[in-house]
Amino acid sequence: MKNSIFLLLFLFLGTTLIAQINPSPNNNPNNRNNRNINRNRIVRFPQFSVGVIGMDPQGAFDNNYSGTPLGLGAQLAIPMGNSPIDLVGGFAWYSRGGSKEDIAIFQGTDADGDEFFTEGEMSVNSNIYAYDAIIRFRPFNGRVQPYGDVIGGFQTYSTKSIIRTLDGSNDDETNNAHRDFSVNFGWGAGVKVRIREAIALEARFTNIQGSEVQFVDKESVRIDDLGNVQFENIRSTTDHYTFQTGVSFQF
Repeated sequence: MKNSIFLLLFLFLGTTLIAQINPSPNNNPNNRNNRNINRNRIVRFPQFSVGVIGMDPQGAFDNNYSGTPLGLGAQLAIPMGNSPIDLVGGFAWYSRGGSKEDIAIFQGTDADGDEFFTEGEMSVNSNIYAYDAIIRFRPFNGRVQPYGDVIGGFQTYSTKSIIRTLDGSNDDETNNAHRDFSVNFGWGAGVKVRIREAIALEARFTNIQGSEVQFVDKESVRIDDLGNVQFENIRSTTDHYTFQTGVSFQF
């Protein structure tokens, strides 16, 4: 399945290279002059992309982690003048899932010295946050825009617990149960297909090599009756593919 998705993406990229469409002829001399100016001076604008993103763990990461983290990805591309190079800042958030349990929250003692509790809820959520610096080669600026990326950055792997009272008598209490980070590098490829003057559909693939990191085994997370979080950690390299589909805005 992974190889099929990878192959389909690059077949799509290959066909889009052939699909560059020139404007239809027009006998109006003014229109011909305008087309000649546009050919000689290609104006490039910043672009902002956002979409749904999925992570496909590879190698040791795949062996030590079960599941497919899903989330949202975004990239801001700033063109280097009218050259085919864009400088891009990227961010992504992936959810690794979580658990939720009902607990009794200690509220204090009454006038007789007896302890009293209120009903509460404790949720434990694990997330991955990615921050990337990207050099993008985007040779075409027309209706169809294939591109290639060189990527460097880091990711944080965090697990947080949130305690809340069901009657709203206390503010939510958030605690960081675990946090670690990895350094990443890799490459990517994608294509934008313009559907309006400033809006395009986009598909993007990346192949990332990640350093070793320690993260919480989501299958081991347990919450006892007193609201204590218990879990086991896994240490692994973090190689992975990502697949993003969404829209891109030019401004």
